[in-house]
Amino acid sequence: MFNSQVQVEIADQLSARGFFIGPQFFSKTDIYELRSDFEQARALGKFRRAGVGKGAEFAVQDQIRRDEIMWIDRASANSIQAHLLNRIDEFRQVMNGPPHYMGLSEFEGHYAHYPAGGFYQRHLDQLKGDSSRVLSMILYLNESWQFQHGGQLRLYLPPGNESAFVDVEPRAGTLVCFLSADFEHEVLPSYADRFSFTGWFKTQSI
Repeated sequence: MFNSQVQVEIADQLSARGFFIGPQFFSKTDIYELRSDFEQARALGKFRRAGVGKGAEFAVQDQIRRDEIMWIDRASANSIQAHLLNRIDEFRQVMNGPPHYMGLSEFEGHYAHYPAGGFYQRHLDQLKGDSSRVLSMILYLNESWQFQHGGQLRLYLPPGNESAFVDVEPRAGTLVCFLSADFEHEVLPSYADRFSFTGWFKTQSI
């Protein structure tokens, strides 16, 4: 995952249009290992309801989002999680080099589970009063996903584009990256269990 050719392709598309969508971008082996790790973590009760806001403003709000997450911490990561984070760090270094120079200093990410009936209303990934999130990344882990299962990522395009939005099916191996400050997005209602790894490349907050 994230070999040199992959990194260049993502970087070029991000520079050209601000987002990248790569269907079946990760191998079946990579997806199988991550999905197995995901399911083991759920079985051990490591997931918690997701909310909105941060710090004292954090709150679980069912009218805005209905999902549960488990943060991946580098200090306690198992071998599968560490492998993913190492590959992500290699990509971060590519984005910090020429011609991009994005100044990405760190990465944070989590597993996300949307149960049947789960959704996340339209939002930006940059938090209120915090501009540190620069680049968003989503990797889908859903084998045998069908259109009728819903759960599409709807990526709203900036003004001036011919299409108002792009819908992405959350099928296993699909990778999505986009500039966090420029693209509002939402998760449409899911009618089956929906699994992903979601994260953000960050700069130091100003």
